[in-house]
Amino acid sequence: MEVIKFQNGDPKNIAYLEDEFSIELPIDYRNFLIENNGADIENGFFYVKEINQAIPMGYFFGIDTKEKAADIVRINKEYGDDIAESSFLIGNDIGSGFLLLVFDGENDGIWYYDHTYFFKESTDELNTYFIAESFSDFLKILETTPATKV
Repeated sequence: MEVIKFQNGDPKNIAYLEDEFSIELPIDYRNFLIENNGADIENGFFYVKEINQAIPMGYFFGIDTKEKAADIVRINKEYGDDIAESSFLIGNDIGSGFLLLVFDGENDGIWYYDHTYFFKESTDELNTYFIAESFSDFLKILETTPATKV
């Protein structure tokens, strides 16, 4: 896996993000934003057990990036009504799915959100799938998941 960071992040931008969306981001994810301000991920895959799929990672979103498709503010404003409270879109796969950071105290972690119902298992009742308990755990998964899961 290769992480191609967009640029160094700014703690002031992260404070703005948290204020704008009335959220408190987990420290591991905050640190990632400070170090990378989002990133393009090459040759990184994550496995979604419930749909038995190894999915190629696309972007981790950043703040005020040159890459419009990776602008975390724009994306969360655009899709904010579609996701549950105490959750935040932080990235995408190379297709149309999103990574969802959930911090509701009950379902905390990183989830895959198949908002376009790309996978046949996804329905109106179920299109969000658990991946990892923390952002750090998710990064480890990206580093170790093969393109095809046996």
